[in-house]
Amino acid sequence: MSNISVVLEHKGAVTLRDSNYVASGGEGTIYKISDMVVKIYHKPEEAKQRGMPDKIRLLAHLKHPCVSSPLGLVTKPNGDLAGHYLPYVDGHPLARVFTNDFWLKEGFTQAHASTLVNRMREVFSFAHQNKAVLVDANELNWFTLFGGRDPEPRVIDVDSWSIGRWGASVIMPSIRDWHSKTFNERTDWFAWGIVTFQIYTGLHPYKGTLDGFDRGDLEGRMKANASVFSKGVRLNRAVRDFSTIPNPLLGWYEAAFQNGERNNPPSPFDTSVVTPRAAQVLRMVTTGRTGLLVFEKLADFPGDPAVKTFHCGAVLLSSGRMIDLATKREICMVTSRNCEVVKSGNGWLVAEMRNREIHFQYVEESSLKSTELSLRLNGYNLVSFENRLFVVTDAGLSEVDLKFFDKPIVSIGKNWNAMVNSTKWFQGVGVMDTMGAKFIITPFGEKKGIQTRIRELDELKVVTAKAGNRFVSLIGIDRSGVYHKVEITFDREYQSHKVWVAETDGPELNLAILPKGVCATIIKDGELDIFVPIKNQDINRVEDKGIGTDMILSNWEDRVIYIQNGAVWSLRMK
Repeated sequence: MSNISVVLEHKGAVTLRDSNYVASGGEGTIYKISDMVVKIYHKPEEAKQRGMPDKIRLLAHLKHPCVSSPLGLVTKPNGDLAGHYLPYVDGHPLARVFTNDFWLKEGFTQAHASTLVNRMREVFSFAHQNKAVLVDANELNWFTLFGGRDPEPRVIDVDSWSIGRWGASVIMPSIRDWHSKTFNERTDWFAWGIVTFQIYTGLHPYKGTLDGFDRGDLEGRMKANASVFSKGVRLNRAVRDFSTIPNPLLGWYEAAFQNGERNNPPSPFDTSVVTPRAAQVLRMVTTGRTGLLVFEKLADFPGDPAVKTFHCGAVLLSSGRMIDLATKREICMVTSRNCEVVKSGNGWLVAEMRNREIHFQYVEESSLKSTELSLRLNGYNLVSFENRLFVVTDAGLSEVDLKFFDKPIVSIGKNWNAMVNSTKWFQGVGVMDTMGAKFIITPFGEKKGIQTRIRELDELKVVTAKAGNRFVSLIGIDRSGVYHKVEITFDREYQSHKVWVAETDGPELNLAILPKGVCATIIKDGELDIFVPIKNQDINRVEDKGIGTDMILSNWEDRVIYIQNGAVWSLRMK
């Protein structure tokens, strides 16, 4: 791609380079410049004919802290229309907030959910007061800013709103009100309900198992008002209990989804006395055998629940205490949940992100003496792959090396190039968008890493992913609101790969990948699926009533472990 020279209204001339690239969408290409995003239209002449310059100027007057409104037009040096620009938003994709993994690792609570939902409600009210309809406010068009308190939403793609003479005709089917032929404030509130219900529960309100409907027949159930409030709906244990939803709002959800009512929702903080019909939620009844698996409680921390485990056998508690599972001793304290720990030498190397600055400490195993290491890095992410530690900086993905002289010295080792603005990082893997072509970046072996083109990801927004030995699993959402699981299996040298794709219910990825190549996953209560993708073996499905989708799987070296109700357990065949 060659550099693009453009002029930002009210700002002046800038040059867009490869390093500024973020993503490509249906109508334009996105670039990041400082704290701004520049959207360059694919077809600027058509945009001009539709009156986009006037619409952008109108939308620029909509000032709200949670609305990423346009700041001005973007033109070519000759004055021709090129696009528009707006504030850059750096937050969690809203679909990530739906997952139990996010709630656990980020310390997200029911109170946080109500704050976020209420602020999203305020955004809709603000738009409606300004004679605008959001229309397609699906989970891809929201980000969540959350650092442990007071979550804030940010709505993007504001240029697609319906306002004035500019209507809208595109909406994600999963949030569409199929009982309305037009888009208006009532259909907006229905869409708001669909999305915010998932913040509370992790589940789309027209999913779950219901007799008479195919599992993937979302449109059919929406048209029939056959929601999760229908008699006989069965849900996995991973679905958060409806009691997390304040009563007045719960009553509104049921009236909207089950009874077809369309009116403005109450605030989650509404204190009016409402006694809705108790939500009769049926959990999946597991009737299989027991005794096929061994469940061993490794550690429990009353009042200080476990929130994250690490490959080396360390566990992070809610308080910031880092515990060694083998000895139950405290390794250290961390101040950020954005941290990683690996075994190195005769101790642990701990890295944590503090306001874009990466700090390191080394803890000796025998004495538990902690040494704060001198290296400080400005970075974007910490990434671990098995017992290897990486940092993401402007240079790309760099491995962290620890050497021992008179004292431990940490340094930056081998580096793999990555387009920082267009790469999203997950557990052991990055997904890079190169002008619409998706690549994954993953370490392997001892000191190796590779970029691999995966065409099956091109039309997906990846929400969560995890990588292990020769295997990567990802979940992404397409423009229709359908979630897809993509699994990639590599040969020994990562020179060839196979891809498997299938639809899945949502963004939750509950998977443990062991170094020896064995994987364990829980998709349904009562069933543990064990498979070895690198050997192309069939799935071994173990039925045991003790298995639940609320068991969040991970691994301690070659042991499958999980967190449940704040305790850490191990899981193995008998």
